[in-house]
Amino acid sequence: MPQGFRSLQQVEEGPESQEKERAAGNIRAFDVLCEDLDVFCENHIDLASYAAIRRKQQTQKRLAFVQDLWNDAERFDKIVSSGRYLKLCHLTEWISDCDEQAWTRVKSEILAARRALRARSA
Repeated sequence: MPQGFRSLQQVEEGPESQEKERAAGNIRAFDVLCEDLDVFCENHIDLASYAAIRRKQQTQKRLAFVQDLWNDAERFDKIVSSGRYLKLCHLTEWISDCDEQAWTRVKSEILAARRALRARSA
């Protein structure tokens, strides 16, 4: 199961600067977690659609939020004491699956675009 990480830059910038970049048409390449560094580099991320990259970013944010719940002892204790521990487990698993599916979509689009580029150049 892949891990979602929130970069320090992403936390410091907040949603306003991300919206400005989106409006300008810029998506920073490694806002998307790149697990296969030997296959993909920053230039390859541009081959995926904006929708696929945006979906991956959203699932990463959600996964980071849930991981923060697990890491914050006070909030975690409140969840356990209220009897919602199993719901948190289920939510974590569901978000992780969504994140994995989003990454699979990004990879598929990149690979398809790379194949199309090779076919055109051949």
